[in-house]
Amino acid sequence: MPIPSLLSLLLSSSLFFLLTYQAWYGKLGFLSIIVLPLCILLFLYARKSLALRPKKWLSFLAKLLFTIVGILALLRHPIETDVQIVDEGTAEIHVASRADAPQTTQLEIFSLDQKASLSLEIPPKRSVHTVSVALPDGEYRVRIQEETIRPTNKQPIYRAIVLYIDQVDRNTFILFAFLAMLIKFFGVMSSAYAWHLLLKGQRIEQPYWSATLTAFLIGRFIGTFLPSTIGLDSYTFYEASRYSNQITRVGVAKILEKFIGITGLFIGMVITLPFGYQVIVDVAEKLNKPESASVMATAILVCAGGVSASVILGLVKPQLFLSLTKPVTRLFPQRVQKKLIDFTDAVAAYDGQLTLITMTLIAKFLTHFTTAVVYFFTAIAIGAIAISMTEFWPIVFGSNIQILATILSPTIAGEGAREAFQALLLEKRLGGVPQAVLSGSLGFVAAEAATMWGGAFWLTRKETWRPKFVLVDGQQVDYSWLSDVKIEKPTAK
Repeated sequence: MPIPSLLSLLLSSSLFFLLTYQAWYGKLGFLSIIVLPLCILLFLYARKSLALRPKKWLSFLAKLLFTIVGILALLRHPIETDVQIVDEGTAEIHVASRADAPQTTQLEIFSLDQKASLSLEIPPKRSVHTVSVALPDGEYRVRIQEETIRPTNKQPIYRAIVLYIDQVDRNTFILFAFLAMLIKFFGVMSSAYAWHLLLKGQRIEQPYWSATLTAFLIGRFIGTFLPSTIGLDSYTFYEASRYSNQITRVGVAKILEKFIGITGLFIGMVITLPFGYQVIVDVAEKLNKPESASVMATAILVCAGGVSASVILGLVKPQLFLSLTKPVTRLFPQRVQKKLIDFTDAVAAYDGQLTLITMTLIAKFLTHFTTAVVYFFTAIAIGAIAISMTEFWPIVFGSNIQILATILSPTIAGEGAREAFQALLLEKRLGGVPQAVLSGSLGFVAAEAATMWGGAFWLTRKETWRPKFVLVDGQQVDYSWLSDVKIEKPTAK
């Protein structure tokens, strides 16, 4: 291996070790957004100089390690809980307050055979107070009387789940966690089908099960290390454009997918708003502004409904979009004009395809609605609510808002934002901040577990893999633009 390639491989390995370290200690953050793409690019550069057989083995090893670290990152995802681990005879308890002034509260820390109680002076909001308590080593729970004060001890999610599962019926936990995974997988299938339809609207057709859905699963797996849906969007765009050789068309489909996705989420918020209004009342009371509940509900209705109506109008009548963009196109240089014209032509491809657009909207609505339902099942799984439909609509409505916040969050896989908004919106519904946080995190685990085996597709997918068919404008492509395809020269007759 040439020295530049060897140095690239060593640097790539070092960056991957950094990602592994961050995953193990639950510290994946903004740095990971830079480290991961750089790690991949350096690896691809190093691999180029290898012969075919070593290249295959190195690729397999890299994918295997990435898959293992991806699962590691999921299990060690840190969340705030009321669980306290005492090590070396001292408990370091972290608590935070939402109150504007200092408070005196009674704190209890207990296990099956140990219990301690003490009075604390807690500083006002936007600060974390740490209390040291001498206790025998073991696992404890923290209980605080005031609703405005909560424990903020962070534990890896696998440990929090193991500790909570002992307090609920194990069969109930397993059943409803499994149901949450199933319904999330249905949502992923629905989202993949929406992407499949949008490509079809651009006259790009490929197998749904073996190409579109597997690309979605691989993209979700890679997204474990990246914010929002960056990993999913990047990989599905890469694979569709790679095998169709239609970057502009695929790009238009991807942009429209994002607009339709948000619209599907907003439609869900509008539909569930009348049933989940009490969640808004709970939040308004928590903010000490109960009179603002109706204003907040109206704002949600106007914003969500307005955006949904605008996007649907633009999809049904794309000529409105084209009439606005064509005059602007003429202001750009000739080369840019051609690209813009290709883009607007690709948008116009959906004109008259009302059935396809409607099916895409329904598929995206089901995607987000089923994700919100997942949190209802996880709440039952941890015993936060009883097995009944009483809290179904409030939890689904609150979870829809939480999903929007998670999508817009720049944090890795929505870490922190998901738990914070679940606690803000559904603390009262779920019996406290720890239960709300855990139900949100368990929803994340259920979602990832339902699609984590996308890593297996990625692990086994060879560079020579091709979809069974890719039709562009009704014609099968020949893949001649791919570097690893040998094009036979015509023989003289």
